[in-house]
Amino acid sequence: MNEEIHIRTTLKPGDLGRLIAFHGEIYADDPVHFGPGFEAHVARTVADFVLNNDSDGRVWLAEQEGRLVGCAAMVARGDRGQLRWVLLTPEMRGQGLGKKLVLMALDYAAQRGWQEVFLETTPGLDASMGIYRKLGFEVDKEQVEKLWGIDTTVIYMTKKLP
Repeated sequence: MNEEIHIRTTLKPGDLGRLIAFHGEIYADDPVHFGPGFEAHVARTVADFVLNNDSDGRVWLAEQEGRLVGCAAMVARGDRGQLRWVLLTPEMRGQGLGKKLVLMALDYAAQRGWQEVFLETTPGLDASMGIYRKLGFEVDKEQVEKLWGIDTTVIYMTKKLP
C-alpha cells in the first residue's frame, strides 16, 4: 500500500451509491456470475440496510486519495450480526486490508454484545474464504438458490464471538 489508506465509517451523501457501483465495477470481469443482476442485488441489500434496518450496523469505506479501494459492513440481524459487502480492488488484495476490515467489523459486533456473526458468500472467492476461515468462520451449509437471476451456490458461514 504505497499511498495511505483512510478508513471511515461516517457515511456521506453518495456513499451508498458508490458502494453499489463498486461491486458492479469490481465484478464486471465475471458477467456470467456477477452481471447487472448482481449489482441490482447489492443495491437491494444496501437499500434494505437503510430502509428496513434503520441503518443498524456500520459500514467501513477504505479510501486511497479519495478513491474507494475497499469496503465491509456489519448489519444488525436481531441478536447477531451479518458481515456484508466485503470487497477490495484487485491491487489492494494480499496486503492485509481485507483482514483489517473484517477484524474491524468483528470488533464492532463484539462491542454490540452479539454472540455470533454470520455471512453468505459464493464459490470462487478464495481470498475472502481464506480470511473468513483464518478468523474462525465455519461453513454451516451450502445450497443452490436463485439469486440475481441465476442459480447460485450460497455458502453460509458463522463465527461465535467471545
